[in-house]
Amino acid sequence: MKPCKARDIETALVKKGFVKKTAHHTLFYLRINGKITGIHTFMSHGIREYDDPLLAKMKSQLHLSAKELESFIRCPLTFKEYVTILIERGILENFRNLR
Repeated sequence: MKPCKARDIETALVKKGFVKKTAHHTLFYLRINGKITGIHTFMSHGIREYDDPLLAKMKSQLHLSAKELESFIRCPLTFKEYVTILIERGILENFRNLR
């Protein structure tokens, strides 16, 4: 996967329903219908561009393939499509009835 700018990743996460919490790292938690799910990832403050090793970790944390992560960051993948992927993989059992 090509390297991605940290700000592009952060924008995509927020656009896809993640809530940002700043601590030692910037944490992102997926929120659906006002509820925080167990899906989360984090970004380091000083890193401006993410390359393969860091993107591989993020891919795993978000339960996506490399191709899906690229689509997630570049924004063709919508919030609803992302949640559908998580439901189909059995990651989000309690969120089958999305509005």
